[in-house]
Amino acid sequence: MIALVTGGAGVVGKALCRELLGRGVCVRVLTLPGDTQAGFLPVGVEVYYGDVTDLESIRKAFVGVDLVYHLAAILLSTKPGAFDHVNAGGTRNVVLAAKEAAVSRLVYVSSISVTYPVLTEYAKSKLAGESYVKNSGISWTIVRPTLVIGEPVGRGGGIEFNMYADYVRRFPVYFLPGGGKCLKRPVASTDLVKGIVLAGLSERAVGKTYALAGKRIMNMAEMAQSILNAAKKRHLMLPLPWWIARKLAVLKGWIGGRPVTAEQALSGFLFDAAPDILDAERDLGYKPGSPL
Repeated sequence: MIALVTGGAGVVGKALCRELLGRGVCVRVLTLPGDTQAGFLPVGVEVYYGDVTDLESIRKAFVGVDLVYHLAAILLSTKPGAFDHVNAGGTRNVVLAAKEAAVSRLVYVSSISVTYPVLTEYAKSKLAGESYVKNSGISWTIVRPTLVIGEPVGRGGGIEFNMYADYVRRFPVYFLPGGGKCLKRPVASTDLVKGIVLAGLSERAVGKTYALAGKRIMNMAEMAQSILNAAKKRHLMLPLPWWIARKLAVLKGWIGGRPVTAEQALSGFLFDAAPDILDAERDLGYKPGSPL
């Protein structure tokens, strides 16, 4: 079996390659031209260069492939239309290339944010990607990760959690919108990778969508305290009323800073992301731990 991992030179992608190789799967990676992280891929991985927004540049990577894990995406951007162009449009091109190459199985790594009651531009783009996958005519599985935590805490995981951990550790007094009561179910990067791999190798997973989260549900304030405990720091959290948080988020968008919109910055503090994982446990044998 040959598995292609799009966006495979990223943190999760490299770990996914190692897990697949350990299971005896031949691994091919599609990554952007000039990506220096490709030099850190495990030995034995075949590398193709291309951009998912350019169909012609990625066609060769799909030839002879049995299984595709589609990870390539952007998580943060303030550029209008960027999410739709890369995440939605890129997924459409991946589906077209996979169909042309007669790929038999496609696993799409979406996001738990597609379940929020109000969708950000990022979430809309991932939901559009899900639609392309479901209507592809290829046997598909969709996984929706929650906050991804690396080891050590705040290093090597998802960019959203790392940003949160950096913020909490940096300031002796930090503010949390709504007092940090929003519920989350963070997942360790190692558990997430195993869940993604199993989603592509299990016949029971065909045509299904799974939330991939950790074992424990906790709120944002509890997460912050766990981060500080790991860093051996004692910082003070002050609740921030929502009306003030919204105004500050808009101001942040005006003055620039990190490539994240005010809308996206606040959604993580406003909406719960503590999904049920029973389906993944039953169908995939998914057994996550508690990263914090």
